[in-house]
Amino acid sequence: MPLSLFSRALVTLIVTFGLFAFLAFAAVVQFALAPVVDRSTQDLSALMLLATRALGHLEPERQADFRARIDRDYGLRLLAPGQQPRGLGHHYFPYMARLERTLAERAGAPVAAGSNLEDGERWFWVHLPAGADPIWVGFPRERIQSRPYEGIFLVVVVSIVLVILSAALLARRVTGPLERLSAAAEQVAKGLSPAPLPETGPRELASLARQFNAMSREVRELLANRTVLLAGISHDLRTPLTRLRLALEMLPRDAPDQVDLLERMERDLDEMNGLIGQATELGKRLGRGDPRWVDLAKLLGDLCQGNPRLKWESARSCRHRVDPLALRRIVGNLLENALRYSQDQVEVRLDCRQPPQILVLDRGPGIPEEERNAVFRPFYRLERSRSRRTGGSGLGLAISRQLALANGIEICLEPRPGGGTIVTLGLAERVTAAPSQGGPTSVHGSVTPNPVDAPDRSA
Repeated sequence: MPLSLFSRALVTLIVTFGLFAFLAFAAVVQFALAPVVDRSTQDLSALMLLATRALGHLEPERQADFRARIDRDYGLRLLAPGQQPRGLGHHYFPYMARLERTLAERAGAPVAAGSNLEDGERWFWVHLPAGADPIWVGFPRERIQSRPYEGIFLVVVVSIVLVILSAALLARRVTGPLERLSAAAEQVAKGLSPAPLPETGPRELASLARQFNAMSREVRELLANRTVLLAGISHDLRTPLTRLRLALEMLPRDAPDQVDLLERMERDLDEMNGLIGQATELGKRLGRGDPRWVDLAKLLGDLCQGNPRLKWESARSCRHRVDPLALRRIVGNLLENALRYSQDQVEVRLDCRQPPQILVLDRGPGIPEEERNAVFRPFYRLERSRSRRTGGSGLGLAISRQLALANGIEICLEPRPGGGTIVTLGLAERVTAAPSQGGPTSVHGSVTPNPVDAPDRSA
């Protein structure tokens, strides 16, 4: 699944800021902290070597007093020749590694080093020459007064937090307006009129929002003009149609051939009047209706009742929150379209699993894959002759699609194995629990499906 624009921007900014923070930290360590540490180790190594050499030149009776003074004034402990620290071991410490290298350079030979704990305090020891016998020189950890591990941990944690927060803030400032634009575009695609976008922020995004608002206004004006145009045409055409029908009623019906001609003319007038009615209905605002709890099984049973070409097996109660008028018009148009193009029975099925699905299956000629989106356009017909005998006006599916988009219903066209088309209506997700009356429900408010209700996926 591709990452969203916000995720891509966030990852890019985190990598960029993280690399910058790492390079800045490395530069500070290399050009600021490292010289200070080197100078400190140089001074300490010089003091340690000077103290051991001075100790080697003193008389034995004065060495104890010298060691006490060095310990008191400089924090260095000089052990007596032959004496060794207890529990000496290895303990890695970056400062100690640099000190060992500095002492080896000054002494002209490698030096032995180690570490131990005395009264719960960490001590570091170095074996240095002091006259005839080398001695151990030590100092406590607190003498250095530096905490590199704590400092590195604090810098890393603060850098990560600041990088993530700043990257998220910048990414949100960039992608936030685009997300609002995407949501508004989806509403326009569903035939809704979104609120104008705020024309603020960066110049490019403000210009994009301004152009989208202008486009949205133009779309609303086009829809309003279409409604006015179709309403005007309907009004203007129905007036002469009424006069024609009145004139036909007044014509004599003496001869049989005249009666047959007048009846055909009346049927033509009825078709013209029905076509005008459908065009007017398409021009109306087919928006979101008032959803309420409806028994889908009962609604489908009412639509299929009395038509022997519709195959519907009565299912158990399946309650769902939907606009019943919109759903009735959508299913009615789909059934009318399926009956027109199919000579066999048209099956209607109900799948009550959440979200519910209504399926209309016919054995017509089918719809090519490249035409499945085009058939929802107004006045579009697969049959190019435009004959009323071989098809309708091309408005039924357009009205159904517009109503479905406004009410959160998804229409999907699929080929049916063996020939024909499967139309699937996917109803919106249920957001609240169904009332207790009207059929068994689960703890989530969804109706437990009956095997009879479930659609035959192999059909």
